[in-house]
Amino acid sequence: MTPTDFTIHTVPALLRGGNPWADRLPEPQSLPADLKEKGRAIPVARVQAMHEGKRRARAQRGRLDS
Repeated sequence: MTPTDFTIHTVPALLRGGNPWADRLPEPQSLPADLKEKGRAIPVARVQAMHEGKRRARAQRGRLDS
């Protein structure tokens, strides 16, 4: 099986019996309230800086691989 086996024309027939990926997912879990609050407490600027650092590291690895 390869990715080319799945096209916009073939997938609907494959999914008629349900969504095989969704059927394999575990049941939804609830997060403890204190964990949610910790996530909300992270300043937006800190999250942006973290993503920027990851972006720079990825770019640096790309330069080293070339």
